[in-house]
Amino acid sequence: MTEMNRQLRGSALVMRLTGWGIVLGMPIAVLGYAPGFMWGEAPPGFPLCGPPHPASPLDGAHPYLFMILSLYIGWAILLIRGAKDPVAAASLFDWGIFANGLHAVLMVFQAFIYPNEHAHLWADIPLQLAVSAVLWYWHPTRGRREAVSL
Repeated sequence: MTEMNRQLRGSALVMRLTGWGIVLGMPIAVLGYAPGFMWGEAPPGFPLCGPPHPASPLDGAHPYLFMILSLYIGWAILLIRGAKDPVAAASLFDWGIFANGLHAVLMVFQAFIYPNEHAHLWADIPLQLAVSAVLWYWHPTRGRREAVSL
């Protein structure tokens, strides 16, 4: 197997793992990280990570939750489908790198401005930066550029 084929197989695997990780991980995150996603009081015994978010008019189903879930689930489905041809789906890597990176940088500033956003410093932000780094490393065209430059 050539180095290029190995890179593309790795890209496809990363697409599948990221996609399925989002599809399966989002419901777990919604139920397991109550202060961030349920937008209310932390459950008893949960570490204090700043004041709670303002109350939602929908009692635990803040509109932001549905917006972010729909974006990530949509991206996850496209990643899973795009794993069949990672080069053709390279823009999904680009979107993931930029969207997660920019979102993380914005949340860093918000975490220092809004005290009820401190929990993002140890939850969402590192995860988004890690996803961006993994997608950059396994980008399907990255190996091609290196092979052409040799």
